[in-house]
Amino acid sequence: MKTGTLLGLLLTLLAIPQTLVGQTFAIGARAGTLGFGAEAALGLSDHLVVRGGLGSFIFDFTGDYGEVEYTVTPPSMTGTLGIDLYPGGGSFRLMAGLMFRDGDFEMESGNVTEHGPIEIGEGEYDEPGTLHGTLATKSTAPFLGIGFGRHTDGGFGFFVDLGVAFVGEADVTLEAQGPIATVPGFQEDLEREAQFIEDEAAPYLKYWPILSLGVKIPFN
Repeated sequence: MKTGTLLGLLLTLLAIPQTLVGQTFAIGARAGTLGFGAEAALGLSDHLVVRGGLGSFIFDFTGDYGEVEYTVTPPSMTGTLGIDLYPGGGSFRLMAGLMFRDGDFEMESGNVTEHGPIEIGEGEYDEPGTLHGTLATKSTAPFLGIGFGRHTDGGFGFFVDLGVAFVGEADVTLEAQGPIATVPGFQEDLEREAQFIEDEAAPYLKYWPILSLGVKIPFN
């Protein structure tokens, strides 16, 4: 699902007239593993709500892979579109739908030998240089989860989402810049390093945890 398609669906939700009989509408703000953003919900009945949202990340983080420290930049945008099912009519709900991600995780190192020789792949190097990597998974993936909080009830309220998106196998690539990139045998070791990261991270990257906390504003 492309960014424009998802955005169009969300705008459609926002444009639905309030005069539709038996239906309620709400907007909200959320923060968590889907980033910081907004969402809209349309109640079709007491037990069924259609909900979509967009989010973005406002910070990077650091992580060590092998002997190299990277600054990791998350995808520029995430989005969700799905349904909430309230089986008992209360605040507990089941949720399912699609998660969309615009971009991949980007990894950027500083000078890898700033503090001395470093092991990459099966070799040791002391030439200066930087590494850039990409951790790529499927950009559109199904998700399942549970939640607490009814978006379309009257008044302000809080909600929480707990779930997981199934993004599939990860593909890790690494590129080098600087004198280290021209050392004989380095490119082969760099490929081994990328495979090492992929093997180590694969069990975790297959699943995107969903944890969102938010506040909703209904328009009944």
